[in-house]
Amino acid sequence: MTAERVVIVAKKEFADQITGWRFLVILALFLTIALVGTYSGVGSYERDLDRYAQQLATMDDRFDEPGRMMMPAKPPVEGVYSSMFRTLVSYGGLLALALGFDRVSREKESRSLKSLLSHPVYRDEIINGKALGGVALLALVVGSVLAISTALLLVFSIVPAPGDLWMILTYAGVTLLFLVTFFSIALALSTLCRESGSALLLSVVVFILLVFLVPFATANIGTALMMEEPDPAAYDGDTQSEGYQAEIAAYSKQMKVIESAVNLLSPQMAVNALIQGISNSPGATLEDTLGEIWSSVAALTIYPVAFFAVAYTRFMRMDIR
Repeated sequence: MTAERVVIVAKKEFADQITGWRFLVILALFLTIALVGTYSGVGSYERDLDRYAQQLATMDDRFDEPGRMMMPAKPPVEGVYSSMFRTLVSYGGLLALALGFDRVSREKESRSLKSLLSHPVYRDEIINGKALGGVALLALVVGSVLAISTALLLVFSIVPAPGDLWMILTYAGVTLLFLVTFFSIALALSTLCRESGSALLLSVVVFILLVFLVPFATANIGTALMMEEPDPAAYDGDTQSEGYQAEIAAYSKQMKVIESAVNLLSPQMAVNALIQGISNSPGATLEDTLGEIWSSVAALTIYPVAFFAVAYTRFMRMDIR
């Protein structure tokens, strides 16, 4: 395998897909969802700005009074992007599946794969090139979403601060990783199924399983196994007592374990937890943030690696006749 031939295959995949009607429809859907999410985020941001202005006015009125309020923090613009990306991932997984479910099976059906292998190119170069081309398409989608959302913010005279940029780019990165996860699932199913229709059906089944059934089942099983929430009445209402604090700490620890299990088993829950965790800890250190979201990072890393490995192994052993 040579990197040059992998890039050539990836460029061909990218060029073939970007001019196709399916990609254009999917891109239009992504942009529409992004606009809806951005508009919703702008509404929340403007309401936060109104509250911020009211707090400042209250401080001015009490300027000479002792014990006046502390200076309130101005709402960050990154909250708009957080809202937009959370809206995007609600539907993005299904759209990512639509980009990859027939990446291999369609070429098997049309026998173009057999023709491609008659050229001086190896199987591993083909499957790696297809994967790389798909990731490049998704990167283009996320970049386009980021651009159109920023343009809409500028229309509303909302300009992100330099301090918001790293968080915005992090949101974009984890969203791309989420989309790559579902693309890798579709690519693996495309190599496992003989027909594109079967690959599409299985892709939808896996989507429903990972997005709806697994989180629901995991959360309910975890809740059933959890200890009961400590009752302050058992400690005569003394919530500061050592015994009550110990029970609350144990209860909170169990709750975090359940949340981590749900995030680890569901990419949808994982990416939402990632975005929320980053959004809620703007002043936290990287070590503290990773301590809270490690299961989400693991899920969005393990899933694409595992399914790309399945696609690679299956394609290398596939009987193409």
